[in-house]
Amino acid sequence: METLLSIGLVVGILGLSALLTHLFARAMYITCPACHTLNARRRRQCRKCGGKIRD
Repeated sequence: METLLSIGLVVGILGLSALLTHLFARAMYITCPACHTLNARRRRQCRKCGGKIRD
């Protein structure tokens, strides 16, 4: 029983950290519509393909 609780705790911690990382990335970066590269929100052109991200 103690082993199952330990495994559950590890899975919970890893799941929560993955969720927080995902939320942080969505808040800090935007995705280029052409090549799907993550770019900083302040950028107007994609750093990889040079395509227009926003006006």
